[in-house]
Amino acid sequence: MEQSGSFQTTLVNFLLQGSVSVPVILLQEYKQVGLTEKDVMILIHLINFQEKEWNPLPSIQLLESRMHMSYEEISNALHHMVQHGFIELEDVTDENGLQSERYSLTPLYRQLAANYIGRQTPDIDEQTNAYQGLFQLFEREFGRALSPFECETLSRWIDEDGYSDDLIEAALREAVFCGKVSFRYIDRILLEWERNQIQTSEQAFEYTRRFRSKGVLYKQMKPTEVDAGNFSFYNWVSQE
Repeated sequence: MEQSGSFQTTLVNFLLQGSVSVPVILLQEYKQVGLTEKDVMILIHLINFQEKEWNPLPSIQLLESRMHMSYEEISNALHHMVQHGFIELEDVTDENGLQSERYSLTPLYRQLAANYIGRQTPDIDEQTNAYQGLFQLFEREFGRALSPFECETLSRWIDEDGYSDDLIEAALREAVFCGKVSFRYIDRILLEWERNQIQTSEQAFEYTRRFRSKGVLYKQMKPTEVDAGNFSFYNWVSQE
């Protein structure tokens, strides 16, 4: 009886560790971009190490201990994915000023997203460049690489919710101005605009102007903070 209870405790502890967020687009598109099943398994392990084990740069020996692949096979696969722009090694500095390296999967998500959109739209180059531009803009404003969940959220805004690039960019800049740079906050801005049938940045501007005329509390921008796109920001999302 004690042995059974011990087993149940161990099983519960494993379940409490949760799950790993593997983007659906990875499973849908990996074949089309030239990745193999072994590549994907390595990528899933990298995601797990980053999300659950706080190890952004697991050694090949550690990966080998968890996979039916040899050291050489894993090494060659990682080299191939780096060489073909699926993953990259990037330098990071923590809050204590210590420098280290980590695997960044952002290039992978860019390629997967670009491949998917390229099949859905006639003007492949234009749409791909616009999509990559959004990724780069978000990374620049966030000051870091996007997480798998954030990449999937950005893809959902475009592919499922149908928000335009301009509207997403406007919502991002609104969040930046309000000092609340998070995907949750941006999602609430987009949802509020959708409820009010706002589809363009121009309509969003007019929407903010009407709020101002009603005396809604908003933050006044300094002249030096005016964006080149002349999009006027206000702090209308008062509850976070």
